[in-house]
Amino acid sequence: MTHLEPGSAPLGEGGLVELPTGGYLVSFERHYARSVVDVWDAISSPEGLDAWYPTKLRHEGVVGTAITETFEWPDGTPPEPAAPGVLTAYDPPHLFAVTVHGPDESEYPGELGTQVIRMRVDAGASPAECMLRFEHEVETTPTAVAVLPGWHWCLEALAIHLGAPGNVSKEFHDQVRDWYHLKHS
Repeated sequence: MTHLEPGSAPLGEGGLVELPTGGYLVSFERHYARSVVDVWDAISSPEGLDAWYPTKLRHEGVVGTAITETFEWPDGTPPEPAAPGVLTAYDPPHLFAVTVHGPDESEYPGELGTQVIRMRVDAGASPAECMLRFEHEVETTPTAVAVLPGWHWCLEALAIHLGAPGNVSKEFHDQVRDWYHLKHS
């Protein structure tokens, strides 16, 4: 199990850039020893998404239709719907994107404003390799800093789901969260 050395960047560090049109882009790149189809299934099917995505995300696979997201808490708290959204890109087995319209105010900055989550899978050097580019466009710096460690942790869970090493311990998540907050404050 990996851990984060004090002051060092986490393996697979996410990027954060300010967009020229306003807002911010959080991005991650991950390489897998799996086929494009395997990773596509993990990022677009209910079973795949349920293994790593922070909500139960459901869609019809038709661009322009509503998506549903539900937060389901491990402690048995009743499910709670997430902000409304729309499937904005669906090009199997390469591109999956949603736009979510979050509230203007929330206790958790990661929910605020309009957000675009985009996942692109591209072939690697062989049919058994591919690369995932995960991008999340947000409106504010606090939102970006709030989602960076969460997505890092989720992508650790995706790696494990795909049979690769990853760390989803609370200790590692806390270390990653602290590192991103220090870097971007």
